[in-house]
Amino acid sequence: MSRLALPPLLLALLTTACSEDLCTQAPRCDGSEALNCEPECTVGPCSSGPILQECTERTTCTVVPGDRNDARFYRSRAVCAVTLEACDPATAAPPTCGSDRFVTGCSAYRRDLRVSCSQSALYFAQVPPLLPGRGPGRRRHRRGHGRR
Repeated sequence: MSRLALPPLLLALLTTACSEDLCTQAPRCDGSEALNCEPECTVGPCSSGPILQECTERTTCTVVPGDRNDARFYRSRAVCAVTLEACDPATAAPPTCGSDRFVTGCSAYRRDLRVSCSQSALYFAQVPPLLPGRGPGRRRHRRGHGRR
């Protein structure tokens, strides 16, 4: 019986030793990668669990504090900032969702950010509309291969 119990125990120990819970490390910048964790989605669009974003397109990963008095934007976040200077979302131009599926603009965290359109509600008070025909579940079809 002990021979049968050893492999499951060994497997459990190896799984525990090798797995890493990224949510316990968030928010964090690891070089040019921003790590955040959403335990649940209260406002869409967003997804739950660990979220990694590579900071590219001339952005810098930085951790910004949340506003403790704001029920929606209270959590500190690792963000891909276009600039590190503060901005005012009340006076800035509204954020836009580009053809690259990223939103850019002055966020509720008072930084000019670049985030994926699917996560925009986590950073912007006003969620910009997705580009027509490119929303979730919509695919481009090559001519002759479309739906009939």
